[in-house]
Formats: sequence, structure tokens, C-alpha cells
Amino acid sequence: MRIGELEQVTGLKRSTIRVYERMGLLRAKDGVPGNGYRHFDKSHVERIGAIRLAQSLGFSLKEIAALMDAWEGGRLTKAQKLRAMEARLAAVEEKRRQLQALSQWLKRLRNWVEAGEIGPKPRLR
Repeated sequence: MRIGELEQVTGLKRSTIRVYERMGLLRAKDGVPGNGYRHFDKSHVERIGAIRLAQSLGFSLKEIAALMDAWEGGRLTKAQKLRAMEARLAAVEEKRRQLQALSQWLKRLRNWVEAGEIGPKPRLR
């Protein structure tokens, strides 16, 4: 598939796909010599999914590029891979705790408003 098709399949903008290419996150396959088209396949769609998941976990594109390069280049030990994942898991758990606290506060605030805003306004702890 060409970049326009990849754009439709993944929902990413063409400009984002090009940024991924410039950063080395995606490496298109050369098409027919001389036509200038780059080709993508199912593996690129899967890779974009992995990139988006890593971003949702808090990795920056630079971090993702460095990790993918080192991981695929065989330069990370098992211990290094596990440390990277544990660090991200800890960050995700902290974010989960923060979101849970926010959710509880919003529920208390909603109940306070429904009750006519009687008594002290709930505070975010």
C-alpha cells in the first residue's frame, strides 16, 4: 500500500507518517524503481499500533525510536528491556492512582451539586 492507504488504515495523518519515517520509526519499502513511491504493508500497520501504544504509555517519539532501534539491533539485554518496561509500568500505575483520585473527587463534587451545594465543597485530596 502507498502512504495514502496507510493513512486511511491507521487513521494517522500523512504528515505524522512522514515524521515517523524521518525519525526512523518506519522504514518504507521502495516501490518500482524510478516512480518515487514508497510502499507499506501489514507490518507497518502493526508497528504504528505499537508506536501509538508506547505513546499512550508516556514514551516520547524519541524514546520509542531509541528503544526500537536498540531492541531490534540486539543492543539491549534482557535486564535492560525489563527495567524499561518496569519504569513505564510504574508511571502508568501512578497515572492510574491520580485518575482514580480525580474520579472520586468528581463523584463527590457531583453529589454535592445534586444535593444543592449544601455544606463544604468537596476538596481534591
